[in-house]
Amino acid sequence: MNSRHILFLQGPLGPFFRELAALFSHSGYTTHRVVFNGGDQFYAGADHVVAYTNSPDHWADFLLDYLQRHSIESVFLLGDCRFYHRTAKPVCERLGVRFLVFEEGYLRPDTITLEEHGVNAFSQLALSLEDLAGVNTHACSSKAAMGGTMAARTRFAAAYYWAAWFARRRFARYCHHRAFQPVVEGAKWLRGFARKGLYRFQDQKVEQSMRAELSQRFFMVALQVHDDSQMLYHSSYGSVTAFIEEVIHSFASYGPEQTVLVLKHHPMDRGYTHYGRVIRELAERLGISHRVIYCHDLRLPSIYSHCLGVVTVNSTVGPSALLHKIPVKVMGRAIYDIPGLTSQCTLNDFWQYAEPVDIDRFHQFQTLLFDKTQINGSFFTRLDITCANVLTFYEQHFLRRAPVVLLLDEQPVDHLLDEPQVA
Repeated sequence: MNSRHILFLQGPLGPFFRELAALFSHSGYTTHRVVFNGGDQFYAGADHVVAYTNSPDHWADFLLDYLQRHSIESVFLLGDCRFYHRTAKPVCERLGVRFLVFEEGYLRPDTITLEEHGVNAFSQLALSLEDLAGVNTHACSSKAAMGGTMAARTRFAAAYYWAAWFARRRFARYCHHRAFQPVVEGAKWLRGFARKGLYRFQDQKVEQSMRAELSQRFFMVALQVHDDSQMLYHSSYGSVTAFIEEVIHSFASYGPEQTVLVLKHHPMDRGYTHYGRVIRELAERLGISHRVIYCHDLRLPSIYSHCLGVVTVNSTVGPSALLHKIPVKVMGRAIYDIPGLTSQCTLNDFWQYAEPVDIDRFHQFQTLLFDKTQINGSFFTRLDITCANVLTFYEQHFLRRAPVVLLLDEQPVDHLLDEPQVA
């Protein structure tokens, strides 16, 4: 039997794709890896590793040729909105190659996501009310706990960015999806740790008040990472600030007088952004300073039972809140924005007429998502267990049908793309 060929593009910062490729190779697959910068190279590991050093304009043609020459059946990657991955998707679809996207778990903790075609709002999972009605629910719990990941994330990220920096001349034409300076990145991570300590006492006080005098009187707004693909590609907002401004304006006009708005910063964005001044000045101008709170770290499960509702662009805080029967208003595009789960009313109406959560429908949604897209694992800890679970998931879910690989004439494939912006 001929070996199956699979290709890895960019993955999480760290050795996850290296370890996963090693397991696939050990299991009889032929593995390939394309690296785009020194960080990718540092963590590379596959039977065949090739460095792409050409300009972004030629990436689609390179990939087309590579997929055909090596009879690649599946392509693995993290995040479907990065330039190289957005560009790869139509090429894979045209050839009939599986386009398999990893993402952080929809149903955290202890899970990662793997879907074909795309994740989040690009998911092609059947989630209509008719589809959900046929789901037999069961307990959705992961067998192995993954533990904390922050220490590993920090260590892996530092090695990645320094390796990329030292190899920057070789990969001079590489375009990254966010900031790419190791000193700058390191400084922001240090600032994030400092802010965590600085705001700890203040956040504890906020959390205590949410469980006491503010109980059943507050709405929570879950902010997101400023350059996250969820914001950039799955919402109409140009920035997190624009989202904040819309929410506060709406709350000032339509939020019941006795209620309070709590805006929670995203923990992974702590060192990069701070919205304190924007929120304070806007609340003062609208005369609701006494009804607006800005905080950073909260133990969300402990406060959900005290919360009136959650507003988010499309954060994974949404499903967590729904699990606790808390009404959720989605302001962007999200896989879980389904009638009966999230409130379908306007934001202005949400403050007073939030639609209740159909918990039976949520459990159907949770079960379907858990079975079809979730893998027990982590990109940063317990990689042996994670990789074994990924291999099992891949063979159970994606090898039931053989991919159809089409041979195309040698021609540019730029016409397959939507004029991608190189950032």
